[in-house]
Amino acid sequence: MKKTIITLVVILVAVYAILSLLSIGDEYFAEKLLYRASKINEKIVTNPDVVPPKMLAIVEGTLKKIIEKYPASNVAKAAKLSLAEFYISHKKYEKALPILNALIEKTDSKDTILLTSAYFMKGNLYERQGQWDRALKEYLSLRDKYTDTTLGLQVPMYIAASYIRKGQIDEANRAFGEAAAFYARVEKENRGKVLGYKAATLMRDAYLGAKDYEKAGMAVRNTINDYLSNIALADQMPYVELIYVRTLKTPEKAIEIYKSIMEKSKDKKLNEVLSKRIEALKAGKTEKALSK
Repeated sequence: MKKTIITLVVILVAVYAILSLLSIGDEYFAEKLLYRASKINEKIVTNPDVVPPKMLAIVEGTLKKIIEKYPASNVAKAAKLSLAEFYISHKKYEKALPILNALIEKTDSKDTILLTSAYFMKGNLYERQGQWDRALKEYLSLRDKYTDTTLGLQVPMYIAASYIRKGQIDEANRAFGEAAAFYARVEKENRGKVLGYKAATLMRDAYLGAKDYEKAGMAVRNTINDYLSNIALADQMPYVELIYVRTLKTPEKAIEIYKSIMEKSKDKKLNEVLSKRIEALKAGKTEKALSK
């Protein structure tokens, strides 16, 4: 670890030195340096307690230098996000918050990756301070404003997981239920689209999180029916037996699903596999669940 830290310090000193020599027209090179500095920052965020103060000062100085030299550029926006993350990891919340607020207020609405990251980071900032009501407000804003993004779509599951981490099981179950309802609505509004499929999959996971296996099984069945494809089958079929055979002890329902797939599928290999699996389930052989 000590050798790694020394290496990172040397790299950052070089990054800072090069930045000092760059002119305003060298934004391309600044992007490369930001990438390197951000990677180092990630290592620091992972192990903040073992990093010497000198290295922390260099990271902060490097990010500030990028922001100062290229204030209106995309590289500056990315540097601001990295700087906010840096401050949060070292519990300097009063420095991180204004950066995130400015990013949320001034970033173009089309830059969804930056905006969703800023909203999520702001929620995390409040969560780390024990201000859950404020954190939840940010997470819900992220969910509602950016539903069609990866972070926006996944945040309801994150909220439920946060309750679990805090040992608040009743609140977690309620959050899983709210997440499932949210995903059901999104899937219905986007049926047949990629977003609809992602929502359907997360709806299954929300029901599983709440241990509502009947509804989880129904979500799997509906997803297979509505999004029949090799990708959907690969994602959903392992859950058929996990839910209906191993958990609910109703192998006949798994057989029904396999038969419905065979009726629609033109894949001979897949149908042969399903046929064999149906026979195995009929014979009570449930130890080897089907996966594709």
